[in-house]
Amino acid sequence: MPSREFVLEILRKSVHLVSILIVLIYEFYGKEAILWVLMLFLVTVLVLDYFRIEHGIRIPFFHIMYRKSESDRFGGHIFFALGAISVISLCSREIAYSAILMATFGDLTAGLIGKFYGKRRVFQKIFKNDKSIEGSASEFLIDFFIGLLILGNPIVSLVMAFLATLTETAVNKIDDNLIVPVFAGFFGQITLNLLSYL
Repeated sequence: MPSREFVLEILRKSVHLVSILIVLIYEFYGKEAILWVLMLFLVTVLVLDYFRIEHGIRIPFFHIMYRKSESDRFGGHIFFALGAISVISLCSREIAYSAILMATFGDLTAGLIGKFYGKRRVFQKIFKNDKSIEGSASEFLIDFFIGLLILGNPIVSLVMAFLATLTETAVNKIDDNLIVPVFAGFFGQITLNLLSYL
């Protein structure tokens, strides 16, 4: 893979590191503040994407962040914002943190490890894609570690890591920036609630 493409892939993935900022704003300023920030971001990028998609206007710098497949549709950052808004609205603070960071660092790890070191493409028959076992395994480990670090609960962490990895691996056309945090957060919250009754 050419070095330029490698750099662009790193740039695209690194955009999601804004999730750290999301967590920090939520932690220090509360749920309402971060929801307003995310809504402001969402409205802004929707306006920019309107001009990009409907009128073909290339937004300086930002156009390099889009893949070829996103030339006429929304970029992943919009779906990431929607996913973050969903889990922050529904889930406990710790579950939301975990789901958002799993969607970021799990996806980042799976994408880079799978793209540059993935050898065994074992999901072709099941999910009809070329994602690798190396990428998925590395995502699961990172996600599980994130869950343990934030939640301290191995059962909830395991459920969230499994759902995050499964959904990221299984989806081909649905944007994983939305589905990963939503599924990980939703089922993580259900698991946490059920465990509280035991």
